[in-house]
Amino acid sequence: MTTPLEQLLGAAGPPPAWRPTGPVRFSIIVRTQGRRPTALIAALESIAEQSHAAHQVLVLVHEPDASVIERVRADLENASFNLPLEVIGVPDGGRSRPLNVGLDSATGDYVCFLDDDDLALPDWLGAFDRAIHAAPGTTPRARTGVQPWATDGGEEPLRPLGRVEEPFAAEFDLLGHCSQNQTPICAVAFPRHVIEHFSFRFAEELPVFEDWEFLMRVAPLTGVSSINAQTQLYRRLDHGNADTAEDPSVWDQTHAVVVARIAERPLLTSVGDAQRIATAHFLVGAGSRHEIELAEAYRDLDQLTRSPLRWGARLARRVGGAVRNRIAAPQR
Repeated sequence: MTTPLEQLLGAAGPPPAWRPTGPVRFSIIVRTQGRRPTALIAALESIAEQSHAAHQVLVLVHEPDASVIERVRADLENASFNLPLEVIGVPDGGRSRPLNVGLDSATGDYVCFLDDDDLALPDWLGAFDRAIHAAPGTTPRARTGVQPWATDGGEEPLRPLGRVEEPFAAEFDLLGHCSQNQTPICAVAFPRHVIEHFSFRFAEELPVFEDWEFLMRVAPLTGVSSINAQTQLYRRLDHGNADTAEDPSVWDQTHAVVVARIAERPLLTSVGDAQRIATAHFLVGAGSRHEIELAEAYRDLDQLTRSPLRWGARLARRVGGAVRNRIAAPQR
């Protein structure tokens, strides 16, 4: 019989121990389709201005047209920033393909990601480095600023439309991430020794939520160090964002697929999570008490809609029974 730990780790077993011997080396994977040259330059400039220098910057141009890839390469060769830069063309595949091609070429201690419409704040890598030194081998995760930007119907972010907000959770919560993603890919740095040990790659069959599915494979194994600072800006464009480019049904269907995949694996939770699970009132052999109460509430609502008088009589019986049980209950 396979134990839950063996199911979680697979045939590879536990990853090797790792500790930084100096400044952490970061490989940064920048994903672009070559349609936002100005935004791409701005993203790379934000990397060049980091307080902690990047070890490697891989620009993955996801575009079948070789001329677009060559144009991006020429634009970056003419740029004035000084970065350890490599441009790689990715002519096929879905959203995850350039991420996996980048992982295949990464050589740093940790791998982080920045799309061409994101901006790294000056302490992005520095905050990751400090968190990793404080908790070696963990996955550091920072808060994310989100700001709406206008494109005027084009591809490029032209100007901000409002203030910077923080719609994602300030701290990482593994149990919360079982139901919805609260961590943009630019907010985390993944330990490459863990990725390579388990041969982790992004699920290319998923049209969206590839970052969430990947995070939920890595995070239970490494633990997550929450950084209490915004270190990157996610520019939410009014045209061309993934959340508007895909049909809502695609997001809903893929959400269900990711949740099902999370449910297929044993879940190694953090210290203290057992208390939270206990307060959710799971009944032995009957699932969540909250789900049962919700189902009863829906039945009550349906009864109220169909027959208000009958619903009132039923409610009176339930209240009366609860009072009688309370009176008759033994005192301790």
